[in-house]
Amino acid sequence: MAVEKMKLINIIGPIAEFDRVVMRYVVDNNIHLENMFRVFVDTPGLYPYTEGNPYGPLLKKVGDTMALAGVDVSSVCKGDYSMSAEAIDVYADQVGGEIRAILDERGNLEAALEANGRIITQVEHIMGVDVPLKEIFSFQHIKIRFGRMPGESYKKLTEYLSAYSSAFFFKFGEDRDAVYGLYCAPDSVHEKVDAIFSSLYFERMRISDKASGTPAEVLMSLLAENVEIHQRLNELERAAARLAERERERLERAYRGAYYRHEAFNVRKYAAHTRDSFYIAGWVPVSEADNLAALMAPEPRVTLLFEEPDMAKHLKPPTKLKNHWLFRPFESFVKMYGLPGYNELDPTALFALTYSLMFGMMYGDAGQGIVLALIGAFLQARGNFIGPILKICGISAAFFGLLFGSVFGFELEFGFMYKPMAPENMMRTLLAAVAMGAVVVGIAMIFNIANGIKQKDPARIFFDANGVAGFVFYWAVIIGGVSLVAGNNIMALWYIAVFVALPLVAVFLKEPLSRLLARRKDWMPKNKGEFFLETFFEVFELILSYITNTISFIRVGAFALNHAGMMMVVYTLARVQQHSLAGLTVGKVLILVVGNVIVLGLEGLLVAIQVLRLEFYEMFSRYFTGDGKPFAPRVINQK
Repeated sequence: MAVEKMKLINIIGPIAEFDRVVMRYVVDNNIHLENMFRVFVDTPGLYPYTEGNPYGPLLKKVGDTMALAGVDVSSVCKGDYSMSAEAIDVYADQVGGEIRAILDERGNLEAALEANGRIITQVEHIMGVDVPLKEIFSFQHIKIRFGRMPGESYKKLTEYLSAYSSAFFFKFGEDRDAVYGLYCAPDSVHEKVDAIFSSLYFERMRISDKASGTPAEVLMSLLAENVEIHQRLNELERAAARLAERERERLERAYRGAYYRHEAFNVRKYAAHTRDSFYIAGWVPVSEADNLAALMAPEPRVTLLFEEPDMAKHLKPPTKLKNHWLFRPFESFVKMYGLPGYNELDPTALFALTYSLMFGMMYGDAGQGIVLALIGAFLQARGNFIGPILKICGISAAFFGLLFGSVFGFELEFGFMYKPMAPENMMRTLLAAVAMGAVVVGIAMIFNIANGIKQKDPARIFFDANGVAGFVFYWAVIIGGVSLVAGNNIMALWYIAVFVALPLVAVFLKEPLSRLLARRKDWMPKNKGEFFLETFFEVFELILSYITNTISFIRVGAFALNHAGMMMVVYTLARVQQHSLAGLTVGKVLILVVGNVIVLGLEGLLVAIQVLRLEFYEMFSRYFTGDGKPFAPRVINQK
């Protein structure tokens, strides 16, 4: 449960050595780069790098070549990147040329197939013509048009052509939508005949010059040609696959080399230089600082300096979480709210413990808990981040299920068990949930005090609503109330004055008291009336929030009762006693199975959401700001 400690590093070296030093020591060495002009503010003689990245076109060329070869860029794994930029350029042109030659031929063949398909579609409708098409189109004084027209138009054709005895239409075939054929007319009237057929919605089919024989001969020739084209396409496909397989390793090496140089050059965005030297700054985990120093020791012309974060207070160190493997899956939920700041406690361990415990209490079924754990293990094996969380929560639910004596809703009758739905236990369950909530809220306050200590913020430590003053007030009221109910009232005047009134006044006067501690002359508010009125309502709202936040935990007990109630409904529908499975039939078993599945999914989702709500609103809001920036080292050699 920790935010890993960081050190600020400065790397200084000869300007001509920049690229080599960056590629050798900076990238892939777990360094979070910091903008040099944030480290050295308004430093004269320090200039930014302004030149454009010369490796952009090279990276695009190699990437395009890989795409042409069908090699997925995302599959490029960690490995050798030593190929020089010149060699990468030549190699990309060579392989790209080979691939483009294959692709160009394939494109031409596919275009030929498409053209042949259009001709085949045309001649299939005029198979009744037994004259070479070339001869038909060679007539000098007669115009011939192939095409189709709607069936209704064909019925009107005789009437429309009655005025032109020299024009004829020859029908070759028809389908449900149209009649296919050709019409011919002398040159002297062909324009008027064209107009008539156009008015009858005649659609002309232009026969390609490639169709020179009879339609039957053309069809046979084109089908044979298509077979040859498909054979050639298959050969090209195999050739492309062989080329990609042969060049895959070298293509990946070329891409890594281009990508590495491109990204390493981009480090200039963070660096600065003088006339003779370059300057790079960044954050490195304390645990790795010695290794980095040892790695750079053989560089006499390169200087490596370490600074503690307190020496650069104007900079905000990045956050790198360091948790036990059992708690690590819950980091994803914590990051939904925000990343801990560098000077803030990591709440992951507390979140993991309270989340899994409350989930188990609210679910409380051994059988369904084991099923949830198995589903979690299944999802974890497939890399789903929910998997390990669900597995832990399922185990917690199974544990509390045994404590409550519930296995798939069936009530056990032996062992040390607590029955939430027993009449004498229902109110006790709800009160226990509220008591647990008070403890959890108190722990959240302690975390807030610890964060104040880490951040050296006296106001947060002593006067905050979740600091020492708020903690004393909250628990004084709880202890006093419990003593009053128990008949041993300790709420004497001195007790109220010291443990209730005084802490509340400290919270009320948080702003002026914190200014006074900081020795500010303007510690008193200028508009006192407005300050007191505004703060009064804030404190009143604060007291209400103590009450509502604590009572909100009653849902832990309510969902424990809810689970028992839902399973009672399932057993009632199956007409089976929850403590006895005598007289089971196939129908009853089916109802029990379906009911358990429904409860498993529905309640699992509801409980997960409700526990997350308790964590975020009742706990995180008290001690966790979540304003950290993630530790993002410059990783170039992909993993």
